[in-house]
Amino acid sequence: MGRDDLLDDAAVIDIPAGDELVVTSDTLNEGVHFLQGERAEHIARKALRTNLSDLAAMGARPHCYQLNIAFPEKPTEKWLTEFSNVLQSENETFGIYCSGGDTTSLKGNHLSISITAMGIVPSGKAIRRGGAQEGDVILVTGSIGDAVLGLKTLQEGGDEAQYLNAVKRYRMPQPRTDMIDTMQKYAHAAADISDGLLADCVHIARASKLTAEINLDQIPLSDEVRRAVDQGMITTEQAIKGGDDYELIIAAAPQNVAQFKNATPIGKFTSGQQLLKVISSDDFDCDTENLGWTHF
Repeated sequence: MGRDDLLDDAAVIDIPAGDELVVTSDTLNEGVHFLQGERAEHIARKALRTNLSDLAAMGARPHCYQLNIAFPEKPTEKWLTEFSNVLQSENETFGIYCSGGDTTSLKGNHLSISITAMGIVPSGKAIRRGGAQEGDVILVTGSIGDAVLGLKTLQEGGDEAQYLNAVKRYRMPQPRTDMIDTMQKYAHAAADISDGLLADCVHIARASKLTAEINLDQIPLSDEVRRAVDQGMITTEQAIKGGDDYELIIAAAPQNVAQFKNATPIGKFTSGQQLLKVISSDDFDCDTENLGWTHF
């Protein structure tokens, strides 16, 4: 869809027969979800990719999105060009298009950007948080804690070269759209990790009326995060609660675990009254009251 297709008051979206539309929306505010004065290219990528991560968690293939931006002051031509060019590149990378939106101004000094993304999934195949079953293995894709390390490095003026991957993970999350086919076939439940690994595990446990039993020793940490923990840059608890990883937590039957490439088993769902049970070989004392990011 090009510029000439964005001339109407609303979009007409065609849904193939036998499919359903999955809709998700995220708002990113300057100084909260991305750094004050962040470059347009980083804002564009993060705003779109966080939404695509939500679609991936539900097994939905990216289709289109609505983009809304509120500017505190008139943007420069350079900013708009950089933002638009990167967004177009992202569209091509993920097979999605912008179907419309709105641009406005606001009082204050913080940019606000909101994207509502739509994905396609075969009817009845959307993966919901409430689908986990007793005995399901809890899997997590990629590694955890990189984004919070990247954020801390940028906020504190740390050595970006030392934590290059972590900074990249914070600015440019990688939605797991490559796993959509596998998710549709084998996942019972899923969530993307935005609030923090433990918090998002609890979201699944609550919706499925089960206990998430997590083994902290099995949580995958990158070499950069392990080095940062050893150096006292961050703690293990900050790594697993920091959020913004945009990896996937997946509930799957034990016999199907091997189908999920690049995913690590970190526990299981069991029956019980408590939502979360944390296990550690070294008696790691984990605060299970404050599990991750809260909006207020």
